[in-house]
Parts: sequence; C-alpha cells; structure tokens
Amino acid sequence: MSNMGCVGRTSRVWMVVASVVAFVDWGREGVAGPLDLGCVAADSKWIMHLDMDAARESTVMQRAYAMAVKMHPHSEHVMAMVSGMTGMDPRKDLHGITAYGMDADKRNAVMIVHADARRDFLTKMVEKATDHKKSQYGDYVLHSWTHKGWQRGWSGPAVGAFFKDDVIVFGRTETIVKAAIDLLAGSAKGIPGTGAMLSGRTRPGSILIARAVAVDPNTRCPVLKPCSAFRVAFGEDKGALFYRGQLEMQNNEAAADVESVVRGFVALASLKYGNEEAAKRIMKEITVDTDKSVCTIRWDASTDDAWSVMEQAAKTWEHKRQQRAIKGMLGQCQHCDQDGCKGCPEPGKCPLEAGQSGGGAAERPLTEDEF
Repeated sequence: MSNMGCVGRTSRVWMVVASVVAFVDWGREGVAGPLDLGCVAADSKWIMHLDMDAARESTVMQRAYAMAVKMHPHSEHVMAMVSGMTGMDPRKDLHGITAYGMDADKRNAVMIVHADARRDFLTKMVEKATDHKKSQYGDYVLHSWTHKGWQRGWSGPAVGAFFKDDVIVFGRTETIVKAAIDLLAGSAKGIPGTGAMLSGRTRPGSILIARAVAVDPNTRCPVLKPCSAFRVAFGEDKGALFYRGQLEMQNNEAAADVESVVRGFVALASLKYGNEEAAKRIMKEITVDTDKSVCTIRWDASTDDAWSVMEQAAKTWEHKRQQRAIKGMLGQCQHCDQDGCKGCPEPGKCPLEAGQSGGGAAERPLTEDEF
C-alpha cells in the first residue's frame, strides 16, 4: 500500500486470511465447522473450504506443527507478530474459511471467514486504509479500500464487512459482499444438498474441500487444463488420513492420461521408497479408476504410517538445508563435495552446470558408453 506504518498494515489486517490460504457445520448464524452449502451462492462455479478446527484436531497436523516449531523456534515469534498485527491468533482463533465465485476468476471470489477476531481493533485499522470508504447496508457496515502489493495481479479494490463479531465477509465489490450477506442472513438461496458436482455431503474430518464446475482457462496446472469439473477432499478421520478426488475431463483420452499420471507417480514413489515399509503401505492405498471421461482417485493411510513418512522426509529436508547452509558459510560449492569448488570452471559453478566445459574429467572426450 502507499503510506507506511499503520496504514501499510491495514489491508494485511483485513486480508490476512487470504494470505494464509493463498486464495484455499456453520449455519446461517455463523457457527464454524464443516462446509455448509447453504452459505454458498446457488450459481457459484467453484467452492473452497478450509476447516481449521478439523486441522487442529488432526493427529498428523498436530505432530507436524510441533516438529516445525522444534526445527524452527523463530516461527512462534513470527506467529506472535501476526497475532499482534491482525488482532487474532490464527493458531487458535481462526476456525474456518469458505470461498466461492460466480466465475472461474478467483479474484472475483467471496470469502467468508469465521474467527475470534477483535472487531474494534480491525475496524480502527481498516479505517486508516488507502481510499477507505464506509457505507451502510441494512444493519451492516461495509468498508471499502484499495489493496496494493498483492502478488500476481491481486491488487485492487477490496470490501469487507462483519456479518457477526466472529464472521467476516470479503469481496472485491460491494455488490458481491451484499449478496453474500443476504445469503448468510437467509434472504437468498444457497446450493442445494444434492444433484451436482458442487453439492453433496462432506466426509467427516475433512480439512480441505475444493469443488468446481468451471476451471480457469489460465490455470498453470496441466491436469486441470483439460478438466471441466472436479471435486477434492483431504482430511483425517478415525485414525486415518484420506484423499478423494474426482475429475470430469473434456474427453476420455484426457481421463486416461490422468490415470496414467497417477499410476506413474505411484510407480516412481515405490521405486524411491521401496525399502521403507510405511511408505510401501501408503503407496498401496492409492487407487485410481476411469469411467469414460471421469477419473476417480482414492487414498487412505493410517496416521502412524503417514506421519512416519512425513517425519523422515522433513528430517531429510532439514538435514540437506543445514548442509547447504554450512557449505555456503565455508565457501564450498553447494552442488558438489569439492572444497572451494576447485574443479569448477568458475567460482561457485560445477562442471555439469557449465555444460561439461571446464577442468577435470569434463574435458576428456566422451566414450561410447557415456550418454
């Protein structure tokens, strides 16, 4: 934002949840919990729901957070700073987020945040935002401002309003926010419980849910480019992690390609982790099937097996990170074990990175068995 200090922090205060989920049962009165389709506009093209209460109850998530704090103690200080800046502690005060849109452009989304936020604090902060305006919509106060600095084109107008003390509605226009308020208040209709890709019950323990009947044509995901609709769920229930995915592709060939990608991933992971029993059991639980243009993916794994694999992967990654940091401090190449990278053609550059030009064995002619 333009201006510094408090004004520079204001948009981040009101949009902090968007930062957390990177734009990822509560009823009309705003009770947090699993996805409530009655709070999502009937003409929506996509839905995303993050249940932070379910995440906090997850055994794997609890272990992962504890391990992250142990590896990076400063993260607790960062979270404390976020809490002071936003008026809420995401670790315990953020309960759930539902986002939906009437077109495939997520910048036009509605976002409903359930959190134990400090309403007075946030209101005072947003009143200092760039281009701030205030308007009345029935019993609700709408705050509008210009949000700047958002990556990849997310800068622009923003509107926020408290539906209740613990329910905040965000959007890019007053029209969008007003429509969302009407829906929460019960004067408009939400998505019916059954009948289409966006509807249907949610699995107990679902942490993240995503459903769509239209895909952004500019998506960077090669799997979603030929996709016309999808639904995904990830969570933990009764001692097991689960993933469910269903993709409606534009043709049968695309669905077969998705199945091949999944099976290829399973085969590659099996080769890499074939000697680890927990990883082998996890890989065996991934199933994929196609029925014409529909590809369905299922995965279930015990929390103990999943955590065993995740813990080992985290330790390996942390060890490599530390080794790279040590080599950097000692002036050694991070890509080879040569002291001071003496075999590299340039300081800090290995022969392989230099197209096999430079000192050592890289200069000798290739033999027939080198390819």
